[in-house]
Amino acid sequence: MKPFKYKNLGYWFILLIVCVFAGFYTTYFSRFFEPTANIIHIHFVLMALWIMMLIAQPFLIKFKKLSWHRLLGKVSYLLVPLVLITTWLVTRNEYYRKIENLQNEVVEGMQNLSQLEILKAASVNPAAFIGVIWFITFYSLAIKFRRKPNKHARYMLATALILLSPTIDRFVAINLGIKSVAGITSYIISFLIIDFILAYLLFIDYRTKKETRTLSICLLIFIIGQFSFYILPNFDWWARFMEFAMMPKP
Repeated sequence: MKPFKYKNLGYWFILLIVCVFAGFYTTYFSRFFEPTANIIHIHFVLMALWIMMLIAQPFLIKFKKLSWHRLLGKVSYLLVPLVLITTWLVTRNEYYRKIENLQNEVVEGMQNLSQLEILKAASVNPAAFIGVIWFITFYSLAIKFRRKPNKHARYMLATALILLSPTIDRFVAINLGIKSVAGITSYIISFLIIDFILAYLLFIDYRTKKETRTLSICLLIFIIGQFSFYILPNFDWWARFMEFAMMPKP
């Protein structure tokens, strides 16, 4: 079997541009000039810079521009915290928007919910929180093993795969209008695609006698997060935790 060359990741990462545009066309790009919170545009710019960095880094390795690769890696030390902060701010805005809508529905008699039930309804989608945990974990591991190219490249690949969850979910559910297929939701579809890609690359590493621990760790972390996505909203403590994590109210 022909080995997958991680120095060619840049070509594959270009597909992220297509995924992001397709996934966020309806909810963001088509409404670009409509009034919206500034933090959403700031977050988009920072995420675009991160994707550009993901694309550039493998090409810099491929064409032996190692000094530029290291410099761009150091720039990520500033960019990544900004991406995480704006992700939290965007999530917080959405969280309180949901709470306000639910409270208005209660006042208007459309819903009969307690305060805890409102908090649970607003916390029902933990995707952003899990995505942040994934991102911090994989990026930290990539930095830890920055002097070990094989491990570093695989962990950076994992950071890129995180983007498939929100993009594929939105494309399938919103653009195609398919909420589920035979009970399989759009989010499960995105999770399965991530797992398939990692399992396929893990199989290649095994067949070509490369170390398999790195991708095994990535796959395990993804699967734990995917199960958490469906388990966490069932607990009252999760709603209370999200109430605390989203403070202060904007």
